[in-house]
Amino acid sequence: MVDALCRTHLWLKSDGHLIDLRPADTIPEVVVGSDEHESVVGVLTVDTERHQRHAAADRALATVLDRHVFVLEDAREFMFHRYADSADELRDYIADKWKETRMDENTRLRTAAALSVRPGARLWLRERVAIRRLRPAASTTGSGR
Repeated sequence: MVDALCRTHLWLKSDGHLIDLRPADTIPEVVVGSDEHESVVGVLTVDTERHQRHAAADRALATVLDRHVFVLEDAREFMFHRYADSADELRDYIADKWKETRMDENTRLRTAAALSVRPGARLWLRERVAIRRLRPAASTTGSGR
């Protein structure tokens, strides 16, 4: 990943920026709620590979910042929501679209039960996301050395 970031530095225009947008936390929450009240009914099951991949991305970013390949101009976090109409729909979406992550049966059952006792409640997956704006450091060639 460090090599890819160093190559990206070479491809950017001198006034260009690199945007790093990815989950800030590897374990999203399953939430049932309304405008007045929300409850976390569970979290997704995340395999070790996902944790390792996110940790490797964090280490790569820290390395290119330490090597002065890029300068961090801004960093923010926000909550991103994916909505579903049912526990089964959310489970199937996760199974179809996400690697190394799944909704276990207990979370699916708790989610379905929470929806059944709260007429009009909504279901969503809540994920904390980080966005960073980096610019090429002026004194580097992009080699990462």
